[in-house]
Amino acid sequence: MDFFPYYGIEHRTVGWAMHKKNRVLFPGIIGWLVFSLFFGSGVAAQEESYELAHEDVFGPLQRPSVHFPHDRHMDALDEEGCGICHHVFDKEKGELVPVDDPDAGCTECHGSKKDGSVPALREAFHGSCNVCHRDVNRVGEASPPVACGECHKKKNGAGQER
Repeated sequence: MDFFPYYGIEHRTVGWAMHKKNRVLFPGIIGWLVFSLFFGSGVAAQEESYELAHEDVFGPLQRPSVHFPHDRHMDALDEEGCGICHHVFDKEKGELVPVDDPDAGCTECHGSKKDGSVPALREAFHGSCNVCHRDVNRVGEASPPVACGECHKKKNGAGQER
């Protein structure tokens, strides 16, 4: 009788004739894999990239949506931290402070119009993005986009950027 000790399976009954220790180990591994595939992939992670459109705030867009490479920004802003983009205004301190929930979206505070000292969503995007991109360009570290058409790229019929 051939025996495959690594798998705990006898050759003549390939399949379910496992050693006692593997009867628990094997289902446990399968359970862990299934759990990881369905629940583990997004537990504390942001998407790598996504489209910024917010038609719910802006209405029909006059320019194409912006492809936002979140992972690239996370890498570039590692020292500054997530609070550069994910922030709220602390009235006591009189300044922007990092928000506890990095999944909190911009539209939770920024709407279609300015609300007191809270800028409208369009101005918040353009203010944060353009200022940071221009600062990076000025220092010469990289050359992120600063012109309208460099972020708002037109797409062809197949949905690919031209």
